[in-house]
Amino acid sequence: MKVLAFGSEAVVYEKNNVIIKRRIKKSYRIREIDEKLRRNRSKAEFNIMRFLYESGLNVPRPLKYIESKKEIWMEKIEGKRLAEEFSVNDANSIGILVAEMHNFGIIHGDLTTANIIKNDKKLYIIDFGLSYHSSKDEDFASDIFLFKNALKSKHNDLYKEAYRSFLNAYKSKIRKEFKGIDTHLKDIEERRRYNESY
Repeated sequence: MKVLAFGSEAVVYEKNNVIIKRRIKKSYRIREIDEKLRRNRSKAEFNIMRFLYESGLNVPRPLKYIESKKEIWMEKIEGKRLAEEFSVNDANSIGILVAEMHNFGIIHGDLTTANIIKNDKKLYIIDFGLSYHSSKDEDFASDIFLFKNALKSKHNDLYKEAYRSFLNAYKSKIRKEFKGIDTHLKDIEERRRYNESY
C-alpha cells in the first residue's frame, strides 16, 4: 500500500485504486477508551459519507468499513485538490455544493480547498472526519466562516471576489428555512475579534 497522507488522527493509503483511511491509535488514551473513540468516529464518518453519496452529493463512493482495523475504504477520485489549483469560478461551484450538503443536514467541520478535489469540471468534497449532523444556522455559519478563513489564508489574492461568489451561490441554493446564517456569521466574526484582542 502507498501512503498518501499521515495526519494526527489517521493515515491514508492507496491500494489498487482504492483509498483506505485508518484511524491511528493514541497511546496517551486508555486503550478501551481509545478503541471506542476510534470505532465510533470512523463508523460515523463512513455513515455520513454513505448518506451523502446515496443522496447524490459529490463525495467519494464509500466501499466498506472494517471495524477491527478502524478503516474506511472508498473509491479514489482522480484530479487535483483545489488548494493547488483554485479559481474564482470554482468558488461559485463550491457554494452550490456546500449548500446542498447543508440542505442534507451535514456540517463538514474542516471545509477548506484542501478538502475539495476537482475532477475535470466536477468538484468533490472529501475528508468527513470532523463531520456531524445538524440543522442549526449557527453550525452552517461555522462551516462558512472556516471556509472564508481558508480562502483568506491560502488564496488571499482571490479572497474577496471568491468569497463573494461562494456566498452568493450558497444563498441561492440553501433551503428557505436555513437562511438565517448572516446574523450567525456576524456573531462568529465578532467573537473572534473579541478573543484576538485579548
